[in-house]
Amino acid sequence: MGSIMAFHFPLKALQRLRAIYERREGQRLAALTHQLMSTQKQLTALKAAEFEGAGWFTKSLQRGMTGAEVQFQAVCSTVRLRRIKAVTQVAESLSRQRERQLAEYCQARQKLEVIARLYDRQLAAYRRTQARRDHQQATDMFLIRPQTPNDGQ
Repeated sequence: MGSIMAFHFPLKALQRLRAIYERREGQRLAALTHQLMSTQKQLTALKAAEFEGAGWFTKSLQRGMTGAEVQFQAVCSTVRLRRIKAVTQVAESLSRQRERQLAEYCQARQKLEVIARLYDRQLAAYRRTQARRDHQQATDMFLIRPQTPNDGQ
């Protein structure tokens, strides 16, 4: 009918950039979450080993142990407890990093959504304008077409 103009979003480059940034922040969040889960799993295993070691030590004491065996078990327990403390600190650090990264990701997501809403509004306005143009052109074509008298009259 008439001239059809393609929709052009002037912030398309910014939209792409924000999408890339949002994806990158999401990947960082996923990596930190994975590290945290792995560290927590390791911590659970260490605590279970310490619990088993304590139980074994108690049973061994009841059966009788030499002084060297008691001393060795105490050193082993101390090493396990230090390891638990170190892994706990790593888990706490990862948890804080993950919280900060979650905030970064949410902010990046919000910025992308702002651009997406702007895009949707501009596209809707473009479509309304196109619909009005098409309607106006149809009306103009109807008005300028030659009028022919009715055949039967």
